[in-house]
Amino acid sequence: MLTLKAATPVLLSIVLVASSVLGESDANAAGCSGGASATVKLKGDIKKPATYNLDDLRNFKPDPAADYQPTTVTVTFNTSKGPVTATYTGVPLIDLLTAADVKVDKNQKNDILRKYVVAQATDCYEVVVALGEILTNYEGKQVLVAYEDGEGQPLPDSDGMARLVIPGDQAGGRNIYHLSKLTVRTAPK
Repeated sequence: MLTLKAATPVLLSIVLVASSVLGESDANAAGCSGGASATVKLKGDIKKPATYNLDDLRNFKPDPAADYQPTTVTVTFNTSKGPVTATYTGVPLIDLLTAADVKVDKNQKNDILRKYVVAQATDCYEVVVALGEILTNYEGKQVLVAYEDGEGQPLPDSDGMARLVIPGDQAGGRNIYHLSKLTVRTAPK
C-alpha cells in the first residue's frame, strides 16, 4: 500500500516535470493574444527546425522522391457540450518529426522515449504528446497536424490554419486549435 509519506517524492517529481513542461506559458504570457496563426513553428531538440504555412503542410513530403498522401482520421471525443465526432486531414506529427530529425543521445538507452512535444496554440494553451505515443513501434497513435476537414475543405476560422488532432483520447482537451508551435523537449534524468 502506498502511503502519503511514500508518495510525496513521486508527487513532487510530477509537479516539477509539469512545471518545467508548462512553465513556458508564464514567460510568453505577453505574446498570447490568441486568434489566427499563419504558421506552425517546429523547434526544440531537433536538427532541422522548420516553419510551416498552409501550403507547406498541404504539399509536405518527407522524401521528395516518394509518393506521399495526407492522412485522414475520424475522432470522437467528449466536450462540456457533449460528444463530438469529426474527420480531419493533415500531416501525421511523426512525419514532421522524422523530417526534423529529432536529436537522440545514442549513449542513453531508449533516449527517444524521453522525448515529448509541447504543442502550443496562439493563446498559449499547451498540451503534451510523448513520442512513445506516436512512434509506430510503440503505441503508433496517428496524431495529426490537421489543415482540412474530411471533405477537403479548409478548417473553419474557429480552428485556425492548423489544429492538433489526437485520436483515441476520450476527452478533447489535447485536440487544440490555432496551433502555432510544436516544441520537442527531453524529460530530465
